[in-house]
Amino acid sequence: MEMSKRERIILGVMGAAILVSLAYLLWPAAAPPSPEMTPEKLADSKKAGEAQLSALERIQLSAREIHAVTGGQQPWPRDPLGPKPPEPEVAVDRDKFRYSGFVRVGARSLAVINGREYQAGEQLESGGFEVLEITPEAVVLQGGPHNGTVRIPYQDPSFFTGR
Repeated sequence: MEMSKRERIILGVMGAAILVSLAYLLWPAAAPPSPEMTPEKLADSKKAGEAQLSALERIQLSAREIHAVTGGQQPWPRDPLGPKPPEPEVAVDRDKFRYSGFVRVGARSLAVINGREYQAGEQLESGGFEVLEITPEAVVLQGGPHNGTVRIPYQDPSFFTGR
């Protein structure tokens, strides 16, 4: 069977593509640059930053602009793209609260705390705390002396075991 000119061209292009991809996969790659921050690189970076700052001071920036530039050169207290640190829990006597009931009607959730029904956003009668979040497993309250949060777990274990 005779191949047409078109078929020969297609087979030739496919063969060339296979050869190029094999060469790319089998050819040893160059070692990636070291991501380590050496003392020399750090010193060079600091010198470049100081040079930029002195250049910015020469063009008469406002005090607010200079503050923004110098603040950007300070070490960050935490990674701004990392996970948010958890809010500290309030030191409170957890026995003061009893989460004993959970009801969900549509999108609304109710929690029975100390024998009374509450929904998110309501203040507890025992004072000083607001219902922040309601789930079947726990209720999160906010308030107390430092306006922190406290997690109160559901008190009835038979709710989860079905007994």
